[in-house]
Amino acid sequence: MNTQVVPIRLDDEILSFIDLLIKLGVYRSRSEALRELIRIGISSLGGMVEVVRAVDKLFEKEKEIGDIPIKLDGVLKEFLKERERF
Repeated sequence: MNTQVVPIRLDDEILSFIDLLIKLGVYRSRSEALRELIRIGISSLGGMVEVVRAVDKLFEKEKEIGDIPIKLDGVLKEFLKERERF
């Protein structure tokens, strides 16, 4: 696996937490801790990527047929309405 060095800036609170994890023996180094925490973050957002792709498909269908293909009530309906702001 190829790796690259990526310089980042972290606030004191985040760095203190990472250092605590190292002190407690959870990780051996800051690099190891950051790699694992990033992996955890990416995997926890995996579902979000699927949702965004599905919503994009709905937008494509809307353009195709000239109307929202699925009528939804509640929060998702509001999301579809609000998308015009972006």
